[in-house]
Amino acid sequence: MRTVFNPANMTAGGGGGPRNQIKIFNAAGSYGWKIPETIDPEVPLIVRVWGAGGACGVNSGGTGNGYGGGGGGLALSEVPVSELTIGGTITVTVGAGSQGYNGVGGTSSFGAFLSATGGNSGSRSSGSGGNGVGGDINRRGGNGGTGSYSSSSGAGGGGGAAPHPDGDRNGHPGGAGTTYTGGSGASISFPGTRPYTSNVSAGGAGTAGLGMSAAQSSTYYSYGGQGGAGLLGSGGRGAGANSYSNNSIDVSAAESGGGFAIFDPNLILLGGGGGGGNAATKQSSEMAGTNAGNGGPGAGGGSAMSYSSSASHAYMVAGNGGILGGGGGAGQYSAGGHGGNAGGGGGSGYQFGTGTGHGFGGDGLIILQYALIL
Repeated sequence: MRTVFNPANMTAGGGGGPRNQIKIFNAAGSYGWKIPETIDPEVPLIVRVWGAGGACGVNSGGTGNGYGGGGGGLALSEVPVSELTIGGTITVTVGAGSQGYNGVGGTSSFGAFLSATGGNSGSRSSGSGGNGVGGDINRRGGNGGTGSYSSSSGAGGGGGAAPHPDGDRNGHPGGAGTTYTGGSGASISFPGTRPYTSNVSAGGAGTAGLGMSAAQSSTYYSYGGQGGAGLLGSGGRGAGANSYSNNSIDVSAAESGGGFAIFDPNLILLGGGGGGGNAATKQSSEMAGTNAGNGGPGAGGGSAMSYSSSASHAYMVAGNGGILGGGGGAGQYSAGGHGGNAGGGGGSGYQFGTGTGHGFGGDGLIILQYALIL
């Protein structure tokens, strides 16, 4: 009989718990994992399986809805060694992130034990998240943020996050987009942020706090929203852009979220901050703009705003999500950020360009923690 997984029983530190090995699969494909001859039969494996993320709901051909992609689901189990064939091989499959506006992220699986479906792209089931299947704990990925499809005022939703590694909650949704701008990407701990008003950006969610929206912008200046704080680092600073009538411009780039991750045989801790939002401004023929910042581990990417309704005043790029985090959304003629592993891609309000109209979903993820007799 299986023991239901309880995160409270885990101990920090490589020498502080019963397991001494960790194996990570994070690129799409099928792998054969050979069960070691020296595996400790008294210590069950901890197996975490995340499905792949969905993509933005806008096609480069000019169709879709602008929603962000959903995060992949999570299945988590303790698998007794007695249920395995020592020396045998188990097929481990990592689903591929969706790159189609109405597609779905691939399913990931650990043999026949447990699996997790991928998140939907924005134009499929409104960017709903995937589900865990067969685990002691099964969680749903976060939904992509809502968006709108328009060549003049489009808004892309932020990508949904995959569930937290502890399996104690479903994934969080991406932020909703609003006119000319996108919502930010979600983290494993917080949802993405909807911009306060038109023509401003929002910072991505961090592992320890929400991203912040900028308050306003004008034809002279623009400042991006701040990324949410991380457990192990700060959120990214928002960008700044200023333009002047004498053809002079000044730009400060958005920062990516700080922090880092710990992958240990007895502990998984993602502590990244959210990416800062972009900035863009236009005054007469003078234009200035930046891309958004990427999310740190577990965090969401910052969102991107456009100058105006014109295609020649856009082409900004939102921030990518960190591992399990969602990509930031973007306004029309700008590109949403890609999701991190199992995270949903950020939406775009209208096509960015041929073949690059949206953020892609991240490939799935599988983590094994186990003990060898040394």
